[in-house]
Amino acid sequence: MTDFRKALAVFSLLTLAGCTRWNYQLGSPLAGTAPPAQGQSMAEVLTALGPPLRLSSTPTGYVMGWEAWRIQENSVGFSLGAMGADFLSVDWGDARIAGQFMVVSFDAERQVTGAAYAEWDNDGGGGTAVQPFVGLADVVEVEDLLDPLPQTWWGGTLLQRLPEALNAQARPDMGSTGIQQRGTPNGIGQQSLELD
Repeated sequence: MTDFRKALAVFSLLTLAGCTRWNYQLGSPLAGTAPPAQGQSMAEVLTALGPPLRLSSTPTGYVMGWEAWRIQENSVGFSLGAMGADFLSVDWGDARIAGQFMVVSFDAERQVTGAAYAEWDNDGGGGTAVQPFVGLADVVEVEDLLDPLPQTWWGGTLLQRLPEALNAQARPDMGSTGIQQRGTPNGIGQQSLELD
């Protein structure tokens, strides 16, 4: 090993402040699952897809939603602190988000009236920060996508704060006003009633 490579290795070890990689898997993958055909029974759909993660009544029947998410968050940070120069840190981070979402609507006789399937694999954002003196900021944030899947909320409605409990029947994930996809901002629609 040359002297330059040794020096580069020592410099890298002394300046590396942190490196993280987080992987999240929410829901069962839907890849290869075709949306149900119109007229198919609810029993056949539930046998093929399992229990829905989102459910709502509609004026003409029901709408059900299935989702699966893969989220990968990476971050790397460098600092000169180990070399006695604790006045500068450089951080870099990015996120990759892949998912699948299927929505199926049923009429009052429990027959499929429509179905849609979406699949995506996108850059979820990222950032770079050069921070003098103290570095405290996250350069990438995916917390709004990491809430537990909706079935873990069922039954807990009466334990929520009063504005949330009173609004529960109008919530897109628990009531009878439709369903919405994960990551939708809380300040939009019925959820805005729950803001303090």
